[in-house]
Amino acid sequence: MKIFAKRYSRFMQPWMVLLIGLLGTGYASYSIKLDIDRDEYRRFAFYCDEIRLKIAARLDAHKQTLLGGAALFDSSNSVMRSEWRNYVQRLRSDEHFNGIQGLGFSVWIPAGQMAAHQAQLRAEGFPGYKVYPEGEREAYTSIIYLEPFEGLNLRAFGYDMYSEPVRRAAMEQARDENQATLSGKVTLVQEITKDVQAGTLMYVPVYKKRMPVDTVEQRRAALLGWVYSPFRMGDLLDKLVPDIDGNSLAHAHFRVYDGRTVQADKLLYSNFRLSDGEDGSSSSAIEITTDFNGTVWTLQFEQMTGTQSGTDYSKMWTILGAGVFSSFLLFLLLRSHLNMLVNAARIADDLTARLRESEQRFRKLADSAPVLIWQSSEDKLCYYFNKVWLEFTGHTLEQEQGNGWAEYVHPDDYQYCLDVYVTAFDRRASFSMEYRLRRHDGEYRWLFDTGVPCFADDQNFLGYIGSCIDITERKQMEDKLARAHAELAQFTRIAAHHLQEPARRLVSFAQRLQTQIPLDQLNEDAKASLDFIEQGAARQRALVRDIQLYLAADQPRSTMGRIAVAEVIASVLEHRAALMHETGAQFDYNSCPPVYIDRPRLKDIFSILLDNGLQYRHPERTPHIQINGELKAGRVIYCVADNGVGIPEEYRERVLEVFERLQVGDDQDSTGVGLAIVRRIVESCGGSVTLHETSGGGTTVLFDLPG
Repeated sequence: MKIFAKRYSRFMQPWMVLLIGLLGTGYASYSIKLDIDRDEYRRFAFYCDEIRLKIAARLDAHKQTLLGGAALFDSSNSVMRSEWRNYVQRLRSDEHFNGIQGLGFSVWIPAGQMAAHQAQLRAEGFPGYKVYPEGEREAYTSIIYLEPFEGLNLRAFGYDMYSEPVRRAAMEQARDENQATLSGKVTLVQEITKDVQAGTLMYVPVYKKRMPVDTVEQRRAALLGWVYSPFRMGDLLDKLVPDIDGNSLAHAHFRVYDGRTVQADKLLYSNFRLSDGEDGSSSSAIEITTDFNGTVWTLQFEQMTGTQSGTDYSKMWTILGAGVFSSFLLFLLLRSHLNMLVNAARIADDLTARLRESEQRFRKLADSAPVLIWQSSEDKLCYYFNKVWLEFTGHTLEQEQGNGWAEYVHPDDYQYCLDVYVTAFDRRASFSMEYRLRRHDGEYRWLFDTGVPCFADDQNFLGYIGSCIDITERKQMEDKLARAHAELAQFTRIAAHHLQEPARRLVSFAQRLQTQIPLDQLNEDAKASLDFIEQGAARQRALVRDIQLYLAADQPRSTMGRIAVAEVIASVLEHRAALMHETGAQFDYNSCPPVYIDRPRLKDIFSILLDNGLQYRHPERTPHIQINGELKAGRVIYCVADNGVGIPEEYRERVLEVFERLQVGDDQDSTGVGLAIVRRIVESCGGSVTLHETSGGGTTVLFDLPG
């Protein structure tokens, strides 16, 4: 029963790891999607308010135009038709004011003056002129000026706008309040049966000269008429706000309603029709109002479901893909580890009793914010801090000068910060580092600090200038992602420990048996078994080591910076001096531009490639490896060429994958992970790896890293 329970536990562990990993990845991906959607909604709301401001600005511009027309009447004894035409042409409203149908003047006509008014207009050259609609009313108005005086505008000549209730309400409000007013929804008299649009009119009152207008009664008595403009809402807003096929309002439906309600009969404008292929369902909707001197329009924006093609979910998909990949990789690794334990137990059950130990560590990243600038002189002391820095810390310049600023660095970060700064200063090299600095409210904020050495024209060193960016929010996001993947990291460490420790003990105990048991008591099978245990354990340790390197390949293991490649290559070759002497290998690495990466991962790249060049050497040729680098467009392209046995073309893509090895002539001690580690490191830095045949035989590896 205990054996069954033990086997069942071994069987369930990988599946539990896989389940936890997938659940953690799903939760992290969903959380990031919610954050992306919230940011998208905020951008959408900002854009909606921007449209409202554009509409308000356009109406205000039209108001200023009408006020200018009213001023023309105020400054002239009588404005003639030609003067009005010249004024409107000078405004060039067709160029500057999209959607305006014209600029006109409607005169106020008491009932007793109708006959004289019509006779006067007929005498001016309009024999067929009459005020319409006909009928007895207490007073009349008539559109006598309207420019451009052509086309559909001719239909409005002589029209009594005061006879229509909606227009009349706006005209009376303008007259009584002596301000520009906007009418409610109307159909303009210029409209014909084709392409009929909702319209609105803007009025500014014109009073007779030298008459008081301080009270409502005085304004009514002094009324001369109204300067006005008719607008077709479609022409006005289609030009001001792009329709659903435009770039600015793509994937959104936009409507304008007269008043504070969104009833269908109050619709002034819509940039879409449901018959165009939309189902009318929205993912988010925003309603805002704009008020023009008492006339309220309701602006309705709907971001439609399924149209958010511009939303960038790449971060979510990256985390989801990486999490799923890591979960399955860890699942396979743990299952392989458990299967190996079962096989090893058949040979030496007493050596596999103590395999369960674990350690759990989680690190949190935090924080982000504005730019802080500092300057130091050649004595390493800081003498200048910009206003943003001083506002951030809440200190004076005198308090910060010298090493005063360092007193507010977090105690855990102080030594690291000082070491990076002094080391770079002594080398006159640029540097970047992250540390925590206490803000004026006592909170420690994470900063990303970049320092650059300054030199005079004669190359004399002047000191450093640096800038800091508050990265607290980015740190908090990284912390959130770290928590989501902490389970995966924990199981990776546990699995690595479980694989390394028993392998080490297998080697130790096998060697102990070989030394403690007399050779004459060991038959050939026993010797072979002990050799098999030792070789298998050594191969397991190498495999676990390479898998650990592969899993950590996409994350820096020390400070990122510009690394001298030649120094790294020299260090790698120094540790392989014995093998180089044995094989007579030759290395050329004269052209090696520096790259931006952390030193441990750069060392891993060249260690793997140089080991491959030595391990897979041609039996009839002395190993010769050439390393060259070239800087192009901010990237350094490196070429590592050897004269070894080479890789057939059909295997060149496969050997870059995990656990892929050449089957013909391949070293069985190889783990099949080395080139996959190189590829993962390079791709995490935005580069790529390709394999080619070296001229004369051998393999050439091309990869690129940031310069």
